[in-house]
Amino acid sequence: MKHFLARHATMRHRLYSLYYTAFSYGRSFAILFICLWIGNLISMILPIVIPGSIIGLLLLFFLLTFQLIPTKWVKNGCNLFMRYMTILFIPAAMGIMDNYIYLVHSWAPILISSIASTFIVMIVIGWFTQRLYDRSTRNKNTSVDEGQSQ
Repeated sequence: MKHFLARHATMRHRLYSLYYTAFSYGRSFAILFICLWIGNLISMILPIVIPGSIIGLLLLFFLLTFQLIPTKWVKNGCNLFMRYMTILFIPAAMGIMDNYIYLVHSWAPILISSIASTFIVMIVIGWFTQRLYDRSTRNKNTSVDEGQSQ
């Protein structure tokens, strides 16, 4: 879009820049919504309790991981959604406030499970990080020892 506003750009260059930007956003949104739609379809067909949006997100993850879709195809749309993510969570927060009475009655299990899951995640990530750190220092020491023995 910055090329569209440049003073030295010709009208043809500005139109090309505008077309390219609109096309890249459209392609990003199309890929994201197709993954969401397929995830919702899979969720309706299969007897599982995983929401369709999560299945669509996993589908997008696998498409990007196995490089079936280039990352640059979804980059613009994802950046736009990430920029305005807090606005997208407002309806969910209002839904929670509509059911506030259920939260008041079951505050203890919610609090205990939140604290327990936080500690479990901290322990697992700490253990995993320590293993990776030990492995990297062991590899560095091995390469240094091999360099000195030559």
